[in-house]
Amino acid sequence: MIKKAMESSDEAFNRGYEELIQTRKLETLVRMETSFFEMNSTSSLWGLLVNAGYLTISKIISNQEGLYVIKVPNQEVQQEFQKLTAHYLKVAGTDLFTMFSALKRRKKEDFKDKYQRILLTLPSYHDLKDENSYHMMLLGMCAWLCHDYKIISNREAGKGRCYIILKARKENQVSYILEFKYAKDSNTDLKELAKTAVEQIKDRKYDTEISGKIIYIGLAHYQKNIEIEWQEK
Repeated sequence: MIKKAMESSDEAFNRGYEELIQTRKLETLVRMETSFFEMNSTSSLWGLLVNAGYLTISKIISNQEGLYVIKVPNQEVQQEFQKLTAHYLKVAGTDLFTMFSALKRRKKEDFKDKYQRILLTLPSYHDLKDENSYHMMLLGMCAWLCHDYKIISNREAGKGRCYIILKARKENQVSYILEFKYAKDSNTDLKELAKTAVEQIKDRKYDTEISGKIIYIGLAHYQKNIEIEWQEK
């Protein structure tokens, strides 16, 4: 029922879901007394997720208005939330698990192969039309990492805005900075474009607020074809 409801969600819900993935909490209107299928709205969909136990209310801002802060309650539910996010993105949960396992184990080629496979299984490439569309797709997938990493997206860092920073929550973990590039021409050298993405990370000092070991990842795309540049600091 929840999956069916998410499939008919609007852009307001999508923006809120992406914020929830990044910050692990969201301030939003929640209608818990009305079925989503009686009143198809973003607030009643959040209510459905709260009533089902996927999310919990952590702060009441206004009971009268139905304005609350909601969050994923615990690690056990986080695993179910990950599966829900995979469905939301139309990606197999096993593929996401394998891809991010490769990332955390620093297996560059395995990460690239799984990311490529995921792109090939997605709907039409016309939905992936620029750098931001790839960015938002991978950002959604990063819900799988929010227990181990602070997910930072499109925030001022150094001399610009970086697409995705995965800042390790533990000192002995590696942090990651990902920059996206998109080619409109099939003749573009994607390997060089991926290197350009990494140079941008370094030139604009996106790692200013991160200590410890960092891996810079440049992802260059043309439709569903990719190349990756992977450099360790």
